[in-house]
Amino acid sequence: MKKLAKILALVMSACMLMLSFTVSAQAADYDTVITILHTNDVHSRTAGYPYLASYLKQLKDSNENVILISAGDDLHGQPLATLSTGDSIVDIRNEVGYDFATAGNHDFNYGTARLLELEKKMDLKLLVANFVSDDTGLPVFDDSEIVEIAGVKLGLFGLATPETATKTNPKNVEGYTFEKPVGVAEKEVAKLQEEGADVVVAISHLGLDTESVADERSEAVAAVDGIDVIIDGHSHTLLESGKLVDGTLIAQTGEYLENIGVVKIYLKDKKVVDKTAELLPVPSGDDAEAAELKADADVSALIDEINAKNEVYTSAVIGNTPVKLEGARENVRHHETNLTNLITASMIAATGADASLENGGGVRATIEVGDITKGDVINVLPFGNFIVVIDLKGSELVEALEHGVDTAPEVAAHISQVGGISVKYDSSKAVGSRVQSVVFDSGETLDPEKTYKVATNDFMAAGGDNYTMLDGRPYMIYDALDEALIEYIEAGVDFTAVKLGRLVDVAAEAPAPTEAPAPTEAPAPTEAPAPTEAPAPAETPAPAPAETPVLVETPAPEPEAEITSTKTYTVVKGDCLYNIAKKYDNVAWAEIASLNNIKSPYVIQPGQVLLIP
Repeated sequence: MKKLAKILALVMSACMLMLSFTVSAQAADYDTVITILHTNDVHSRTAGYPYLASYLKQLKDSNENVILISAGDDLHGQPLATLSTGDSIVDIRNEVGYDFATAGNHDFNYGTARLLELEKKMDLKLLVANFVSDDTGLPVFDDSEIVEIAGVKLGLFGLATPETATKTNPKNVEGYTFEKPVGVAEKEVAKLQEEGADVVVAISHLGLDTESVADERSEAVAAVDGIDVIIDGHSHTLLESGKLVDGTLIAQTGEYLENIGVVKIYLKDKKVVDKTAELLPVPSGDDAEAAELKADADVSALIDEINAKNEVYTSAVIGNTPVKLEGARENVRHHETNLTNLITASMIAATGADASLENGGGVRATIEVGDITKGDVINVLPFGNFIVVIDLKGSELVEALEHGVDTAPEVAAHISQVGGISVKYDSSKAVGSRVQSVVFDSGETLDPEKTYKVATNDFMAAGGDNYTMLDGRPYMIYDALDEALIEYIEAGVDFTAVKLGRLVDVAAEAPAPTEAPAPTEAPAPTEAPAPTEAPAPAETPAPAPAETPVLVETPAPEPEAEITSTKTYTVVKGDCLYNIAKKYDNVAWAEIASLNNIKSPYVIQPGQVLLIP
């Protein structure tokens, strides 16, 4: 019965979608209809692309005036994307048939130079009007475009969120500025209208999230005269029938291509007389077999081919968990979970630091009960961040912790998940005076004047998520965060052994976490060895790795020792540091990265010559 109910619900949804178009068509006197299919915040989840391609072909076969738009955040997020630094998603989008896109903050995760390389491979037009070079003051990508559809001039321009400056690693966009969206929108609308546009569409990765600055959200842009439709992204908002603001229709689909956005613009004598927004649910699970919409065979085959290439690395099993390791967005951005505690514990184990900090927004997936693979860990930590250790006075550590809870109890990406310490804070207190106590695992209470070694990721160390108090400090570089977690799990972890309680809001009526107990911060030697050659005593961080980390006086790591290796390797298409390291005995990919001053394990290019230690 449940399966039948799902099928009926899917059919009814499709029927209501068609009905709404019919009603709108009857209600308005029109002579032309333009259909915009749109997606946002797919984050390299590929299951919906074959259905999107199939639906697009159906509309084109019916001679509909249709274009396909992405509102950004497609190129990063899953191993399928990160292992190729975005190439795979570009190939898939090309196969699907996208026409236009803007850039989301996570599309910059491989760096601006890499995004410019990827743009050259894109069959679509990438529009970002407010991302400008500090050297020239000009947009780095195309700002706008006019296309003619059925005799109607459709003008489009793109806007990226200024939050990108802190919601990707700030170093990824050094030398560039994200201008305020409203001012840029006013200029773009005026230019498009002067060039004869009959309809103006903004493609924005701005969102509706109240966590964002008010004048940088899509509602603020909607107030600009002359914009008919905003195809939006960034906030993962599900707008069933769009949102009308000052006469402008804002459309957003939620996330992960769970829905196809369908906007219809009705015109009479090239004037807009009506516009509608609907969502078409993408078939999944049991529904897929019964759904009328079938997956496109060519796109499915391409995805299968890419997955097969990645499978060799990502399928390796590193452990088994009897409990769910919680990484859902609404949890890790609100309170500690067993997974966030596992991550911060691995940072302590890899470095021997006194405390560790990880931004909740850096944790991107849950690990389900059962075998844990390397691919699972990359899904959780897809950004290629390295662990760094900074010397902080106790008062400076408190400043960082205060920033981490300044919006509590609201969900926020910058919440500071912690290891090595237990923090009590009061969300009812004034911002800046919420942290009530900080106690180290040793039992020591934080001393404001004492200097501590604090492990974090290179994103936060560069001021990401507005951790400006960490920016510009000398730090020591250790392994990549995903590699540290993999090694920690491989060494043996009792995932059920330790209670939650590292990050506690005393103002809450009841403890927020409800997950299964968290893992120990450092397993006792009798239960499982610590992730180093020398075992650590229970409840104390494991010693630093045998390899001595390099002291870095600037945020960009430089090799400290003279390079003595005589071996070289020339990168070929499809390579990443992981598979290159496997070609050599006793060589870790992090060693290759350090020797060649590579910031991310995935950002290497065909033809690049690497030194091998």
